[in-house]
Formats: sequence, structure tokens, C-alpha cells
Amino acid sequence: MFPPVPQNVLDYNFTYPGYWKAAEGPERYRRALYVFRKRSMPDPVMSNFDAPNGDFSCARRVRSNTPLAALTGLNETIFVEAARALALRVLKEGGADDAQRAAYAFFLCTSRHPTEAERGAVLELLHSRRQKLAEGWLNPREITTGDPAKLPPLPAGTSPQDAAAWTLAARVLLNLDETISKK
Repeated sequence: MFPPVPQNVLDYNFTYPGYWKAAEGPERYRRALYVFRKRSMPDPVMSNFDAPNGDFSCARRVRSNTPLAALTGLNETIFVEAARALALRVLKEGGADDAQRAAYAFFLCTSRHPTEAERGAVLELLHSRRQKLAEGWLNPREITTGDPAKLPPLPAGTSPQDAAAWTLAARVLLNLDETISKK
């Protein structure tokens, strides 16, 4: 599997066009035991998460959490796409109201039920994002698809603003230390 790599990284490593074709469709979103790596071109995302050198085997990875990894988790395309998918899943399967959905989303990310304070924090975040969307600070279509004119298939009774607010909340949940480094 070829992971997506920014074009400027490919250009710097003298890769001819068409050589590095990032996986598409379902292949792109599955876990990979074997990921193609070029020795002279370490994957930026893997480097930000302290991936070991690919030249040697590694019996055990060291856990780390750095500000750079947190920024990657909030802004890298793969993580944004994962947040969009999580938001749509929560809206489809999470229950009838925001409290149930917040608990479901938290459980999906951390494998445990949230405390009242944690669920309250998710609901507060959701409320503040809805407020920003209502004030016009953010474009809901761009948040849910990456395209200001496109709209994804939404569950029945879901507005684009709800999908966008849940996408923003999902980005935060996926970036929790407890989500990234399970103990």
C-alpha cells in the first residue's frame, strides 16, 4: 500500500510522476501491515508520530506524544477524512440526541464510556461549533467534504450544519492523547 504523501515531498526526492500512486478507495482506509516506504523519503506523518527507522526491525515502539503529532492529527488530510467518517457514523448510529451521540463518539475513540465532565466538554464543544457555523464563520459543506459546493450523503434528518459540527468535534476526539496512545 502506498500512503498519500504531499507532492512537495515527492518532488524533493526525485520521484517520477506516476511512480508513487497513493492508494484509493477502500484500500486507502484499511490498516496496513506492509506499507511502502522509500528510504530517502520518510513519510511525514509517520515521522511526526516517531515511527522507527525503516532500515531495521523494531520489536517495540516507544510511545510519544508531541505537539507536532497533535498538529498532524488536527490538520493532516488522512485524519480530517477519518473525522468526517466518524462524524457520519456517529450521526447514523449514535442515538437520537446529542448526549447519546457524544457518549457513543467518545466510546468509539477511547474504548470506554465518558465521565459526565468529559461528555459535558464534548457537548460544549459541539454547541460552540454550531454557534460558529450559524454565525457564518465556517462553511459546513467545506468541513464535511473539503469542497465548498459539495455535500456528502447525510443521514435522514441531519442538516449540513450538524454534520459539520460533529466533524469538528470528531477531529478533537480523534486527537485526544487517550485515542492516539492506548495504554
